This record gives sequence, structure tokens and C-alpha cells, in this order.
Amino acid sequence: MNPITIVSLFVYVAVTTSVILPELHVIKRISFKYPYSCQPGPLSYEGCALFITDYGVSRNMPDLLYNGACGSDNFFEVMLAGDDFGMLSDLGDVPLENVTASKAFNYENMAGQDNRFFNTINVVKGHTYAALLAKEEIRALFVFRVESYEKSGAATIAYAVKQYGVIQSVQEAPGFSWVEPNH
Repeated sequence: MNPITIVSLFVYVAVTTSVILPELHVIKRISFKYPYSCQPGPLSYEGCALFITDYGVSRNMPDLLYNGACGSDNFFEVMLAGDDFGMLSDLGDVPLENVTASKAFNYENMAGQDNRFFNTINVVKGHTYAALLAKEEIRALFVFRVESYEKSGAATIAYAVKQYGVIQSVQEAPGFSWVEPNH
């Protein structure tokens, strides 16, 4: 008979203080003063980023960044740091009110017609977008529509959160890397 080794494993989970989560399916608006890379003074998220919760503000983790160099076309991005994953899809000129969680992934609800997702996406006035986030502590899906836009200047979006969670990882495989090849 083989001897049995008993190993005690303690998993410590950091408990997040209570977070006020956003109301789902409610349209809200935000105006950006300027793109992140075209702002006066030192770089800051103030005036160019969407924070869906105060938790994101406290962690300095925007959910959406309005960006672009002065004089260039502007773009949105959601994958901002570390091991964050985020993707954006341009749904075209469709009403924000019509975008469900399902339509955020396949607007036409037809096999083979899945929406295409990108790391960054150009700002187009009148277009509606879907944003999918998988950050270390946040998982979210929200949709937004560009209501006004000035190249290298201000922009206003209307947005609705379809899913939002502050999550706690119990265990994660070590060694994540954006550049590590497989061997």
C-alpha cells in the first residue's frame, strides 16, 4: 500500500469592500473634453475616460478610454494595463435602445454573422459599439453610441451597461505574459 500524504491548502481571498454596481439596461450619458493623448498638461484620465463604478475610480481603472493624438483620428480602447483583456465591436448606425447583450455579439442573430471585435476602434459619430471587459477584478459588457464628436476635441456618448461584476479570483495559473511563446 502506498503511503498517503495529507497537504493542507489555505486559500486567502481578499474581500472587496461593498461596491455600488451600475443599473443594467439604463441609458446614461458622458461627455469627454478631449482625447487622452491630446490633452493640455500632464496625462490624466479626467475628462477622457468612462468609469462605470466608483470602484474603477478608486483603482484608477477606466472602463473606456477616449484616445488619439492631436490632429489624428480618435479611437476608443478598453485594454489599458497589465493582464486586462478588452475588446470593442462597431455595430454601425443602430439605435442604442435596440442593443441587447445577445446583439452585442451577433447583431443579426444569424449563424456566421458574429460581430468582429478589436483592441481599439475608430470613433464614428452616430455609430454604436459593444465593449467586453475581462480585467483582473472586473467583468463587464456595455454598449455605447457616439452622439457628438469633434476630431481631437470633445465627444459625447450614451451608454448602457448590460453586465457588470466585481470578481474575486480564488486561484490563477502563474506566468501570464503577452509575449511568451508556447513550447
